[in-house]
Amino acid sequence: MADRIGIVIKKESDQYAQVVTDRKGACGGCQSTPHGCRSCLSSAKMESHVANPVGAEPGDLVKIHLSTEDLYLGAAILYLIPIIGLLLGAFAGVWMSAVSGLAVTAGTIGGAAVGLVIGFAAVIILDRAAGIRRRIMPTITAVLTSNADISDNNGASCCG
Repeated sequence: MADRIGIVIKKESDQYAQVVTDRKGACGGCQSTPHGCRSCLSSAKMESHVANPVGAEPGDLVKIHLSTEDLYLGAAILYLIPIIGLLLGAFAGVWMSAVSGLAVTAGTIGGAAVGLVIGFAAVIILDRAAGIRRRIMPTITAVLTSNADISDNNGASCCG
């Protein structure tokens, strides 16, 4: 992800803020269908919940950073853990059906459902862990233009 520029719209606490940035195009403007892709129909702005260690205030223009490896880690946690839970649950369901005498299909479906729920629960637990959340959350690294600086300069004149 590298760095992006955004505007703080809400300061949630001393540690977090809501920032709005320009959305990058999902398809880069490709015209793969006769009607074109539909990514342009979504909003051109994106709101993000970010860490605010520099104390940016609403209206400040800020630089946001999230490393590519942390982005991939967050995606892996969100997408892979439930799938792994689903697969492990399905295999455990096959084994349990063989042991208990149930139909293999019922054991597989039941085990997959339980494994998926356990996978989602693991994602929620990992998201609430402060160390992991801090690592995979975008962070404000600098205030480029402060809202206070802009309001101070509005009343100033250059020649007076």
